Amino acid sequence: MKKAAVVVCPNIRNFGSVLQSLATQKAVARLGFDNEYIKYQKTKRTAYKYLVQLLIPSIMAERFSVLKRKLFQKNNREFISRRDKAFDDFVDKYMTASPKITGYAALCRNAKNYSVAVLGSDQVWNPINSGSDFYTLNWLEKDTPRIAYAPSFGVSRVPLLLEGFYKRFLKKFDHISVREIQGQKIVRQLTGKKVPVVCDPTLLFKAEDWDEIMPEEPVTKGRYIFCYFLGNRTEPRKCVLKLAKKTGLPIVMMPFFGEICKYDYKLNAKFAENPDPSHFVSAIKNAEYVCTDSYHGTVFSIIYQKKVLIFRRHSADSSKNTFSRLESLLSIAGMKDRIVNDVWEDRFISDVIDYDKVKKNIEKLRKYSWNYLSNALKDVKK
Repeated sequence: MKKAAVVVCPNIRNFGSVLQSLATQKAVARLGFDNEYIKYQKTKRTAYKYLVQLLIPSIMAERFSVLKRKLFQKNNREFISRRDKAFDDFVDKYMTASPKITGYAALCRNAKNYSVAVLGSDQVWNPINSGSDFYTLNWLEKDTPRIAYAPSFGVSRVPLLLEGFYKRFLKKFDHISVREIQGQKIVRQLTGKKVPVVCDPTLLFKAEDWDEIMPEEPVTKGRYIFCYFLGNRTEPRKCVLKLAKKTGLPIVMMPFFGEICKYDYKLNAKFAENPDPSHFVSAIKNAEYVCTDSYHGTVFSIIYQKKVLIFRRHSADSSKNTFSRLESLLSIAGMKDRIVNDVWEDRFISDVIDYDKVKKNIEKLRKYSWNYLSNALKDVKK
């Protein structure tokens, strides 16, 4: 019997990318489908597909940020190499992969091996990924059912030059769900279809499920503030310093996974060494406070019911602003008051989060999301 293809991004060494990939595969397996994630490596031959992006300023700005990050990684090769190995070992331990597929032609040839494809979450439909033509599922055979579970566009709207491209591949999907309200609006605009908003794959599972991947040793002992930022803005860091001063707690960080911010060196924080995704989950679970601009930093703070402070990764008027997905999650959870707008307020210490209410809201979304994925997979079996 053919397997289900799980199309996710565990090769991106980012905690959220790997954890949502793992959760997607676990969810499909829990629903009774033998599956493997597609271990795809693109080649330079597909570079021409990115040419249209040269005409889109917002994408080129993001490309420039990627180049700066790669330069940092090159100059810190030994440190990055150890961290990359920790990620790869985690993926090999917990996930089931297809044989390695190199090049788009090989990807298309291997498509016949799968009875259905489930596209996972994260910003797989971000315009910056359009050139790879991987997360579009255009490489599948025509009759292979396609299910999109909670993908994110990561932007408030698709660039005009790419609208036709998006319309064509979206119409091929048998079932589409999205991760945030803004994504729902984009799909409606491009296809005319009203699609459901479901939870991120990581939220399908409860704290006791995630406890199964805990590392043998915690990142640190005692009470602490866990700080995880993907953006490079200094204002959130200054708020963290105020929190540390007022509480007397030390800061623990896992830096340099997104944009590079040298201000991190001024926080007098303990940097976790060679952390993999299990250390990230453990650091949140055991923290007194979590300060983050990360979607998955927020998700796991909710799962483990932490005192969390949530910051904007980019300024509100930035062309790279991706905050809509966090606002959507916080609105559903009933936690929009945990957003810090770059100005410290003592209420972030004194206020108590009503996690009984939050838990009810999340459980309702979780149940709805499981039903969506289960019904979508049952439908393709017919």
